[in-house]
Amino acid sequence: MLNFSGKQADLILIQAPCWSTYSPPYNLALLKAVCQQRGYRVICLDFNIEFYRYLRTIGRQSLFDKPTNWYSNDFVHELISAHSESIDQYVQQILKIDSRVVGFTVTGLNRIFSEEVARRIKQKDKGKIVLFGGPHCFRLEINKVLLHVNPDLDAICHHEGEKALPNLLDLIKKDGRLGYCPGIAFRNENNEIVDCPDIELTEDLNSLPFADYSDFSLDDYHANGEPDRRSIPISTSRGCVNKCAFCSESISWAKYRFRSADNIFNEIAFQSTRYPDIKSFFFNDSLINGNLGSLEALCDLLISNKINIRWGGQAIIREGMNRELLLKMKKAGCVHITYGVESLSPKILKMIGKRFDPELAQRVIRDTAQADIKNSVTIIVGLPTETDEDVLMTADFLKRNKDFISNILFHLFMVARGTFIYNHRDDFGIELEDDYNSVRWHSKKEINTLEKRLQVLEFYNKYIGESKSFYSPEDYYLFIADKYFEKKDYAGALKNYLKAQEINKDSFKTELIKEKITLTTEASLGKH
Repeated sequence: MLNFSGKQADLILIQAPCWSTYSPPYNLALLKAVCQQRGYRVICLDFNIEFYRYLRTIGRQSLFDKPTNWYSNDFVHELISAHSESIDQYVQQILKIDSRVVGFTVTGLNRIFSEEVARRIKQKDKGKIVLFGGPHCFRLEINKVLLHVNPDLDAICHHEGEKALPNLLDLIKKDGRLGYCPGIAFRNENNEIVDCPDIELTEDLNSLPFADYSDFSLDDYHANGEPDRRSIPISTSRGCVNKCAFCSESISWAKYRFRSADNIFNEIAFQSTRYPDIKSFFFNDSLINGNLGSLEALCDLLISNKINIRWGGQAIIREGMNRELLLKMKKAGCVHITYGVESLSPKILKMIGKRFDPELAQRVIRDTAQADIKNSVTIIVGLPTETDEDVLMTADFLKRNKDFISNILFHLFMVARGTFIYNHRDDFGIELEDDYNSVRWHSKKEINTLEKRLQVLEFYNKYIGESKSFYSPEDYYLFIADKYFEKKDYAGALKNYLKAQEINKDSFKTELIKEKITLTTEASLGKH
């Protein structure tokens, strides 16, 4: 555990579990650099990697193997309860830093843990100003709900923080308290929630400073104990050029913006000089090929300057991703691409707004493999209006092209807030079951249920062979069992809890499942 006694800062930025273990958090490093330009002292703390290291000492690092476990209230609260002392020790270290403002970057994965750490900080020192920001605080997400349900939370930044956060620090420095600040919602002295208007987006991404990773020990980061898999994250763009009906990326970021090839290259050169032992970069954009001209120009710069790095990121299937460009990307160090394919049924592709057909997808996937670039494809299970025929089309495509695909990643359709499908869910016959878990939904006519989506997933695995799913199989049965339990159908709940117990291989979940089985059995006997 780090010792921060005597440290002073104007702002502490925290990354709570669960997040990446092979690279430091980019958004904290960027915000540190931005606030330092305004003259503020910032300390970034990666509680995620500290907690992961702690779990490794007791042989429980596998809890990070399936990050989506962390969406579950039961899972995270059980984890917090089991390791409360370690969390308290970390909070004590945070409180040793002389800083008025403590900020958290919040996603769906770490919301529950962030709320708990914030609660413990406020419990020890009510004078701290606790701020949440990040994707989960965007307006189309739960946003101000966080302030309503978390009395220990003082403010949220409801979009990009590069302008709003330094302005908020200016205000606190001047008035000693929170007040009107565009881009922020806050709790005033009368405990009323004040929602300030949005702030203008950063149009020119080239104007931002390079991320500052100086607070992180990069030797701590690795994947499965492999130091060579450490990587430095870098962002080359924001948003997406597509507007898929199921996706919130283009809506969240409002508009697609990209950095120039020169600017990206200069940051890669800067970070490579600062961290010469790390040869891998991860482009954590929505897509690396939103601007093909910029992508090719970056490759030319990397090749002509003989920069020896490995890199990869997410991409879309599109015209222009031809063999010539892919070979150049390989020569420039690209080693992996994840394509958001989602379906290979022409009808479904049109419904969700994809701009390619299966023929183009096959050509791009095969050209990528033949350029010696590993590629993964993501497939959504249970899209609205999807039929057995659509599933079979997708399965046939995947089986036919399996030798050209490094990894097939299945995940259940999630009704993401603000998307076209979410806003038209009545037209799609969608009934939401849980505002905090967008995988929990069913069609009103019970045609598309969680159980049936699980059956489709099992079909894919049997038809194609081994593949990976966003959730582990026992999680699906736990979701289904929880749904039956809420409906007081204890027989249905017990059947699925027992199935989860049968296939579970996670030692931490063993106790959780046992508790659920006991509770269900007692409820069925009228003891609750």
